[in-house]
Amino acid sequence: MSRSPSSPGCHLPSSPGCHSPSSPLSADQAVAALTGPGVPFLVGVRHHAPSLAAAVPTLLDRAAPDVLLVELPAEMQEWLPWLGHEETRAPVALAAAGGEEGSGPAFYPFADFSPELAAVRWAARRGVPVVACDLPLADRAWRDGRSPGAPATPTGPAAPTGPATSAVPTTHTAPLAPESQPRPDLSDRSGLSKALRARLTGRPGEDLWDRLVEAAAPGSGPEALRRAALLTGWALREEAVASGGVPELDLRREAWMRSRLAAATADGARAALVVGAFHAPALVSPADAAEPGQDGSGAPAGPTGRPGWITSLIPYTYALLDERSGYPAGIRDPEWQHLVLRAAGDPGALEEALTHAAVRVCAALRGLGHPSGPADAREIVRLASDLARLRGLPAAGRGELVEAVQTVLAQGEPYGRGRAVARAMEQVLVGTRSGRPAPDAPRSGLAPAVEAELAALGLPGPASDGGGPVGVGGTARGSGAPGGTASTTARDLRLDPLRSELDRARDLLLRRLTVCGVPYAEARGAVGAGGAETLTTRWEVRWTPATAAMLSAVGVHGVTPAQAAEGVLRERWRTERDEGGPTAAQTLDGLRQAAECGLPDLADARLTETADVLPGAATLPELLTGLGLLDRLRAGHVPGLGADEDRALRATAVAELLTAAAVRQVDGLSGAEDPADAHALLELAHRADVLGGVRLADALTRLAREGSPLMRGAAGAVRVLLGHEDPDVLGERVASWVDGARDRAARSALTARLTGLLTAAGPLLESAAPALEPLLDRVSELADREFLDRLPALRGGFDTLSPAARDRLLSVVEERVGVDRPADTGGVDPMALALWTRADLMARTALDGLRLLPRTPEPITGPGDPAPCSDPDPDPGSGSGPGPGREAGA
Repeated sequence: MSRSPSSPGCHLPSSPGCHSPSSPLSADQAVAALTGPGVPFLVGVRHHAPSLAAAVPTLLDRAAPDVLLVELPAEMQEWLPWLGHEETRAPVALAAAGGEEGSGPAFYPFADFSPELAAVRWAARRGVPVVACDLPLADRAWRDGRSPGAPATPTGPAAPTGPATSAVPTTHTAPLAPESQPRPDLSDRSGLSKALRARLTGRPGEDLWDRLVEAAAPGSGPEALRRAALLTGWALREEAVASGGVPELDLRREAWMRSRLAAATADGARAALVVGAFHAPALVSPADAAEPGQDGSGAPAGPTGRPGWITSLIPYTYALLDERSGYPAGIRDPEWQHLVLRAAGDPGALEEALTHAAVRVCAALRGLGHPSGPADAREIVRLASDLARLRGLPAAGRGELVEAVQTVLAQGEPYGRGRAVARAMEQVLVGTRSGRPAPDAPRSGLAPAVEAELAALGLPGPASDGGGPVGVGGTARGSGAPGGTASTTARDLRLDPLRSELDRARDLLLRRLTVCGVPYAEARGAVGAGGAETLTTRWEVRWTPATAAMLSAVGVHGVTPAQAAEGVLRERWRTERDEGGPTAAQTLDGLRQAAECGLPDLADARLTETADVLPGAATLPELLTGLGLLDRLRAGHVPGLGADEDRALRATAVAELLTAAAVRQVDGLSGAEDPADAHALLELAHRADVLGGVRLADALTRLAREGSPLMRGAAGAVRVLLGHEDPDVLGERVASWVDGARDRAARSALTARLTGLLTAAGPLLESAAPALEPLLDRVSELADREFLDRLPALRGGFDTLSPAARDRLLSVVEERVGVDRPADTGGVDPMALALWTRADLMARTALDGLRLLPRTPEPITGPGDPAPCSDPDPDPGSGSGPGPGREAGA
C-alpha cells in the first residue's frame, strides 16, 4: 500500500492517520478500525500496566486465539516457554549481550503487572503457541536507528510501548524501544495534544498513560480498558505523524511484525497480538512490498551476518525495576503497582490498598525516628481520596497517594523530615521483591559468562586445579581441588596491562568483579622504586563457593561482567544523588572505577561531573588526587580505556579547572595542621609552577609568613624548590627555629615547623642541600642539655620523613661526622639512650654542686707546648661535639 509522504507508517483501514489535516479521523472511527472484526485481535499495552495486566487473561479467553504474538525480539523465542513457566517467579528479565564490538546490552524486565508476561503465562496454561514478533536484535536497523541525526520516536510523556532494551543509560549502539528514546516538545501544539494534556494534573514528569488508562481503569470492564489503551496509542501516533513522522526504526520494526503476523496466520489461524499501543495502528493491514525498510523481494530484511546475541533469563528485583534506579523500562514504585494488580480494577480493593500503603509508610517513618501514627495514615487516605474525586477519578492512584503523603507527613520540610519521608516511601512503595527463573531453566546469565571468560584467560574457575599460565610473575600457593566446584588455591598475579593484551583482559575482568563485590580477586599494593606508582598490578585470586553465590546475586545487574559492573556503578551513582551528593570523593571514586573497568560512557559522564563538582567542593588533597587521575587518562595509562584523543582533550580542560581551583585553595591552608596538607602543597608546587604563576608565588609568601607553624615550614621548602627563595635564607631561618625553642610552646612549634619543612625536604636533600645544612650545624653545636631539651621536638619533626628520605638524611650525616652508620646504637633504644644521658647530666650537676667530682691535675708544659685549658675541670657533658649518640638520638 502506498503512503503519503506527510504521514508515513499508518496502516489503519480507511486511511486513519493517513488522512489530510483538514479531515481528521474521529476517536470512535479509530477505535472501530482497531477493534473491528476484520483485523487481528490487538491488545495495546505499556510495558508495565497493572490494570491492563489483570485484564489480559480475560481478554485472551474471549478472543480464543490459535497463536499469540508478543513484542519481543526474535532472539528471545527460545526463552518464552521458561518465561511463562509456572515455577518462574517474577520479577525476571530477558537479557541479551551483543557479540559485536560496541553493541550495547538489551534488557526486557518483567513483573507480575507486565501485560506481556500475563499473556505469555496465559498461553502456557492454554497450550497456545507464542511468537516473538519484534525485529531481531541482530538487524542492522537497530544500529542505524541510533546513529547521529536519526529521528526519535515522538511519544508522549509515558508512551505505551514495548520493553526498553538498554540495560543502563548509555550511548552504546544498543536497541532502544520508543519509550526510552528522546521525546519531542509538544507543548506548543494544539488540538489532540491539548486535549490529552487537559487530563493531566500538572505534576512534573506526570505519566500520560497512567492518567488516560490506568487511573480510569477501576470499575471498567476488560474490553473498555483495551479500547482505552488502543485509543491512547492511536492518539500518540497521530501526534507523532503531525510532528514530523514516525522514525525509520519503528517503521522497520512494524514491517517485521506484520510479516510475522502474516506468516502466523497464513494457514487461517486466529492471532492475538500483545504489542505497544503506539505500534498497534500499524499492524491492522497486511504487509506489502512497497513499504520502506524492505529489500527488493518485499520481505523485511533480517540479520545480515552480524555476530549473534547471547540471551539469558535472569532474576530481577523491584529495586532495579523502579525507574529511578537508572535501568530502562522501569516504572515508579513497583510495589504499589503490584497492589493495583491485586485489586484487579475493583475500586473497593484499591481503597484497601491505599489504606495499607498509608499505614506502612507511617510505620516506616516511625522506624526512622520520626513521630507518625494512625491519625496520619487516616488523613493520608482522606486527602488522596478527595484528590481523586476532585479529578473525576474512580479511585485514588499512585499520584494522589504520593501527594497526600508529602502533604501530611513532610510538614513543609524538604530536608530533615522530608528526606525521612522520602526514604519511608521508598521502603514501602518500591519494595524488596525479587524473582528467579524456574529451577529447571537452562543455566544462563552472569555466572556462565564469567566462568567462560575465566577459562579463556587461564584464571582459576569452578573446575580449575590451579594450574595453567598465570601471567607476569605469577605464583600459586595452597592446595588445589582438581575437578571440583571450587579451588582453595590462591594464585598471585603480577599483571602488566599496558603492555600485554592478555594481562589487560585479565585486569579488566578482575576489576569488574571487584566492583560488583564478587569475592574472587584481592588487589595487592605494587610500589615502584622510591615509592613511585607502578604501571603493573598485583592480585591474589581464588575461586570459592562464595564466588559462585555472589555471581548469582549480582546477576540482576547484567549478564556480562562489563554490563554488571556498569549496572552496579550506576546504581551507586543514583544512590549518591538521592542522598544529596555526590561528594568530591564519591565523584573521584566513580570516575576512577568507571575508567578502570573499561566503561567509556560512564567514565565520560563522570568526567563531566568532575568538572562540575570538584572545583567548588573538593579539598586540596582531593583536587590533587583528581589531577593525578586526569594525568593517567590523558597519558592512556588506564588500561580499561586506553588512549583516546577526544577524552584526552576533555581531561586536559578539566585539569586546568582543577589546577586553578587548587591554587585558589593555598590561602585556605594558612591554619592547617595536618601533614597531608603539607604533602598536598608540595605536590601542587610540582604541578602548578607554570599555571600557578604570580598568584601561587604570592600565596606561598603569605603562607610562609603568616601560616600555622606546620604550613610555614612546608611553604618555605616549596618556595626553595620553585626558586622563589635562596636555600641559605631558608637554612638560617630554620636554624633560628632551633635557637628559639626555649619553652614548651616554642618546642611544640618547632615540631610542627620541622614536620612541614621535612615533608618537602626529600627533594631538598638532593637539589638544595644548603637549605638543611644550617639546621644540621645548629643541632650539632647545641650543648648536651640544650640538645636533650629539644630532642622530643626534633624527633617529632624528623619522624615525618619517609624511609627513603631518612636514608638520604643519614647519608648527609655520615658525610658530615665521618662516622659509618651513625644511627647504630648497639641495639639500645634511642629514647632510653636519651633518658640515660639526661640522668647522667643531672647526676654530674648534683655531684659538682657538692664538689665531689675529682679535679683533673694541670699538665706540666714546656716552652713550646700550648697553653693549658682555662677551665681546669671541663664538663664532658657540656661539649658540643656531634658524636654518634647525638645523631642517633635525633
